[in-house]
Amino acid sequence: MMQTKSPTELLKRKLAKLSTKDVLDVQAFVADLVSQQATDVALERRSADTKTCLHCGEAKLQRWGRSKAGTQRFKCENCKATFGATTGTPFYRLRNRHLWSRYLRLMGHHIALWRLRDEHGLPLSIPTLHRWRHRFLSRLTTNPERRLAGLIEADEKFFRTSFKGSRGWNRKDPPQLRRARRRGNTGVRGLGEQQAPTLTAMDRSGAICQTRLSDMKWPTIEAIMAPWIEPESVICSDGNLAYERVAQQTGCEHITAKVKWKNTAAGNAKGLSIGRIDAYHRDVENLINRRCMGVATRYLMNYFGWARRITQHQPFGNDLLAELLGA
Repeated sequence: MMQTKSPTELLKRKLAKLSTKDVLDVQAFVADLVSQQATDVALERRSADTKTCLHCGEAKLQRWGRSKAGTQRFKCENCKATFGATTGTPFYRLRNRHLWSRYLRLMGHHIALWRLRDEHGLPLSIPTLHRWRHRFLSRLTTNPERRLAGLIEADEKFFRTSFKGSRGWNRKDPPQLRRARRRGNTGVRGLGEQQAPTLTAMDRSGAICQTRLSDMKWPTIEAIMAPWIEPESVICSDGNLAYERVAQQTGCEHITAKVKWKNTAAGNAKGLSIGRIDAYHRDVENLINRRCMGVATRYLMNYFGWARRITQHQPFGNDLLAELLGA
């Protein structure tokens, strides 16, 4: 009796007869199908875990049909508001859900937007791809909940203020009282409104806290950095006295790391430096100023969050998709 071949075996035989171009088309189709299923599973899991209203917090919910994309919706009996699995997430009212997972997977490598469109099978416009990027990156700017502990390196980094994409100068309403510049330096020496200061602190476990500073005054740095630090830690920084004040406020030891090793200060005697944080800042600067050819200052911390996730080797793709849906 002849044994009937399984549908999988028949499909494999048919695929073996296809040309290279057709096989690549099938591969792209299957990748989109897998991404779509992964997205649907993540959305269904979030719907199943929904127990309280996202607006008022009450637990009196009733199922309220499904959206056009097939996502379960709920209605709160208390506040009468309706919501779905994507409410309160970066995916709210975002279309082309079969491309979400692929886009997030490609974010593990910085790829130009036009390459995403032309070479990586994301048939969306450049403005849409740009909007997606910052929707997702805006959720990566949150600092870790646990405090930094042990040996902590802290330093500031300055980036020139940029209004990339602004039409203010063309509309006779410039965002800064200066001439528009295409590329190059600020043309002004020292700190000022044309420099955007940022603060970064990291410990030896790899945890990183970072933020943009409104100014470089000691009270500003103290107020921002003190909640990051676990007591009885060691803060290693440059000669900025604000870090010494932070150490006193949090009950930590402060060591000044000298640049030249011929000095015999306490920091050099213990062999401590801020080389790790300097290397991290070089990676951020390379991403912002070279690979992205400058970014608008309002997006600065989005790229800091992007660089932190890459530096910490955290996953992208479906793992990031589930993380953003659970945020």
